[in-house]
Amino acid sequence: MMRLLNRNWLLAFFILIPALSLATGLPPEHEAKRLLLAVQHSIDSQQWVKAEQQLKAITALEVPLPEKFHYMHGQVLFHQAEYELAQKSLEIYVLQAGEEGEFYIQALEMITAADEKKREVVVEKPVKKSDLTLEKSKDAYLDGLKALYLTDSAIDALVLRINSILSTHPYQGVRVIQKDANKGAKYRISVVGKQLQVQEKKYARDGSPTLLVSKMDMFGVDPFVKFGCDYERYICWLYHPVNQFDRWILIDRDKSAAKELSEAMARLIRLLQGVK
Repeated sequence: MMRLLNRNWLLAFFILIPALSLATGLPPEHEAKRLLLAVQHSIDSQQWVKAEQQLKAITALEVPLPEKFHYMHGQVLFHQAEYELAQKSLEIYVLQAGEEGEFYIQALEMITAADEKKREVVVEKPVKKSDLTLEKSKDAYLDGLKALYLTDSAIDALVLRINSILSTHPYQGVRVIQKDANKGAKYRISVVGKQLQVQEKKYARDGSPTLLVSKMDMFGVDPFVKFGCDYERYICWLYHPVNQFDRWILIDRDKSAAKELSEAMARLIRLLQGVK
């Protein structure tokens, strides 16, 4: 009788294993790779809602998002008729992966398809006065970032967006950016409590890196972050919000990227200060 009970218990355990494996004990970086494989399976079987849930689980791990994540998210958004967001996600993939990317051509083709879908005439419903009041209270930029990065947190969405801009526009001091080149400077930010942390990796002429991590409490910090550009030196930068004449974060020469970076950083500082 005891042997039969043990056998039944083992059978129940093995039946439950697939359900338990949905939340594994793997380290975040390995769990992200596991989920990425699961997303691919969901996309192959056209399970778009399931794929979106798995992508959202990846963002919750708070690990650097791999290039393929943005391509997959673009696919999911496209098949959910979210063409504007699909185009943005695919553009992130193209910028990060470059021409050598595994899905570079497919991403370009899907960007074109999304752009064409956006241009189709859509009959809009008449807007009520009560709806206008609600629209004014919304933040379209933050709402778009939350949808793009699959998070309900405005802070998390801004951190992901800022890091995306920093990774796609690294400062190298040259006209043509070389992917994964050990030159210039690279940055990544994170938030711990109400503290902003900036990781700066600078490269010497021989390619050897120097890593510096700075931490900044938000109390008393000016939330208006300015930027500048020097077109002859192929560089743009953010001015330090405390030492406002010091160059703080460097990126390549792209004024529109520098402008969005400064605005996103300013929004992040305000949120960390408790100001909406």
